[in-house]
Amino acid sequence: MKHTWCALAAASVLVSGAAIAALDAGNQYKLDQITQGGPASLRSAAQSIANTGADPVVLDALAEAALKNKNDGTGTGVDAVAWSCKALAAAGGKRYYNVIKSLADNDGTHRKARKHCERAAGDVGGPDDAQYVAGSTSLDKVAAKAGSSAKQTTAAAAGSGQFKPLSEIKVGMSMEEAYAIAGPPTATSGHITGKAFNPFNFKGGDSYRTYGLYKGQGRLVFANNSAYSSGQRVVEVIINADESGFP
Repeated sequence: MKHTWCALAAASVLVSGAAIAALDAGNQYKLDQITQGGPASLRSAAQSIANTGADPVVLDALAEAALKNKNDGTGTGVDAVAWSCKALAAAGGKRYYNVIKSLADNDGTHRKARKHCERAAGDVGGPDDAQYVAGSTSLDKVAAKAGSSAKQTTAAAAGSGQFKPLSEIKVGMSMEEAYAIAGPPTATSGHITGKAFNPFNFKGGDSYRTYGLYKGQGRLVFANNSAYSSGQRVVEVIINADESGFP
């Protein structure tokens, strides 16, 4: 049986003058990170978008958030803007060229972020006729309107036990986003990997793995991003109808 979040939430929200259908759980999670979180959440959302894409509403919010945070000179803030440019180029393409180029050319943007944004602008190649206009999205309104719809969607899904199958999960998604889409696993397990003992693994990435076990569906395999953060992302999706759901 095919489950769709759109069927669970027929209501729509109005954002920037356009009727926007309720977002699915993965896009809603990214939107919440962008509109409600700090620089670390913005960076995490941008990394997910660069890996897996996003709904246009989420991309517009990311563009607006990047412009809003361009003067953040902290290490995390600089990374957030740099990843935002990369994500907008990868997932949004030419529609966000002007935003990316403005971040690259703005003296207020940290030089490290400017370098990455300039590279992203080069990857896009140039604008088309339908450019995103800075200021056309209100992050506060997006958060309020989409969040209201998301509560209805989440409540309906939880009440009916309807979550999306593991086949909907993509490599590169954060653990939180994957669980928002597939629901909580039957059980979890984890272990350190050989990379934890590799002296040349300077960032400490993939030194620990976590497994989300779903009875009758399979497993989600997560690896830590680095030794300096607790974030984990999907590195493998194992579909197995014989999965017991227990370690």
